[in-house]
Amino acid sequence: MKSLLCFTLVVCWSAIVCGQQKTEPGRCQFHSVNSVGLLEGETGSAFQIQSINGMKHGSWFTGIGVGLDFYRYRTIPLFIDFRKEFGHRANKFFAYADAGVNFAWLTDKEKQIYQMDDHFSAGFYTDLGLGYKIGLGKSNHLLLALGYSLKKLKETYNAYDWYSPPDYPLYKEHIDYNLNRLTIKIGWEFLSETKPYRESLLAPH
Repeated sequence: MKSLLCFTLVVCWSAIVCGQQKTEPGRCQFHSVNSVGLLEGETGSAFQIQSINGMKHGSWFTGIGVGLDFYRYRTIPLFIDFRKEFGHRANKFFAYADAGVNFAWLTDKEKQIYQMDDHFSAGFYTDLGLGYKIGLGKSNHLLLALGYSLKKLKETYNAYDWYSPPDYPLYKEHIDYNLNRLTIKIGWEFLSETKPYRESLLAPH
């Protein structure tokens, strides 16, 4: 519930920011960021895939992202992405911060490990890092990023007491997973610039 509340607040803040951006003529751009990455943590290595789409205003970007995360258990992170660029050249550094909710989507192989009464609840997801953007023309960029990521899950299952009679009622047990990882991502960004309001008004209909 806490993670869902946090995600809702971030979504509301993002909507306010985007609404303010659209009021300024000729400054709003649609950006799509698609990336693949390597996750490295205590339980080993895994891959991730992400797609983030949103609006850029000046050096700031706000978008909504979704992905596939294969670290320990396959999950679907749904999050808000904030980015800040530094400099005015085509090649520049940037910082990013993601926050959202992480949903379990176990593979068939992972499901076979557990009993049918196991249940995985959604948990908090975050990703923070720094990156470098390389310009490839006016509308395309290559992105390289290094960061830290945390995803949480909660597993609930029925526990058996082998020393009790067969009809002894079961009791619930749970495991909280706090999975800390380092992330290395490579991505591609393309943008679509909106026309200035004045130019749109003067354009023939």
